[in-house]
Amino acid sequence: MMSQPPRKIMWVIQALSMILFALVSAVVPQWAFAFFLLYFIVFMAVMFKLTSKGMKPPPKSELGSPVFKESNPVNAMMYDKYLNAELKKQMTMMMLNFMLLFFVFILWSIYQGYIGPLIVSIIGEYTENEVVMRFIYFLGMYAFFFGVMQGLRFLLFRGSDMQTFLFARIGFEVYRKGVMIDNRQFITFNEDVCFEPNPDRKFVELRSRSNKNMKIRLYTLETGKLADKLGEAGVSECQV
Repeated sequence: MMSQPPRKIMWVIQALSMILFALVSAVVPQWAFAFFLLYFIVFMAVMFKLTSKGMKPPPKSELGSPVFKESNPVNAMMYDKYLNAELKKQMTMMMLNFMLLFFVFILWSIYQGYIGPLIVSIIGEYTENEVVMRFIYFLGMYAFFFGVMQGLRFLLFRGSDMQTFLFARIGFEVYRKGVMIDNRQFITFNEDVCFEPNPDRKFVELRSRSNKNMKIRLYTLETGKLADKLGEAGVSECQV
């Protein structure tokens, strides 16, 4: 399944990033924008690598013959009357997250007009070093942005089911070692993976015991047979 860094590690990375951004903005402000751009490119590349770790399909020669194959999952999706509502909910959450980015411009005006000058006046009583003052100024700005944005996300999404799911659109093949999704992603079976059948909605859901937020749905009209084949491949049913 997809792997993501633990939440505590992400918090540490974000804190160190704010300190690094503030340091660059204070010492070499002319290079700040280029540094931010390079940082986010590298950060997104690393996160993509971590997220997709273990999903690269192995050679067909190593997989053998599939024990189950579904070439038309869309047919089964038509029986899931809740799918459209779930997809719409996921899209709404994504749009809200995107729209929050525009709120940064309002926060920038507030910080420059009120909070920033207050911080400068307080720090000015203890030091006249311009680099130190700029560092604290920018550190306060990034901390302010981060704190407000996290608070807004919490208020918007509290009580909401933030779980997301992926599903095969073209088809999938189940092997002894894992499942091939749409001929481009491979989920390796291990002790972390379990499955939950849902015959009423015509899918079997692969879940991660360590990452409760990500699920992979395998839509098929033969949910009972698929569950049996997963069990034969060594995947156990999830315990509620």
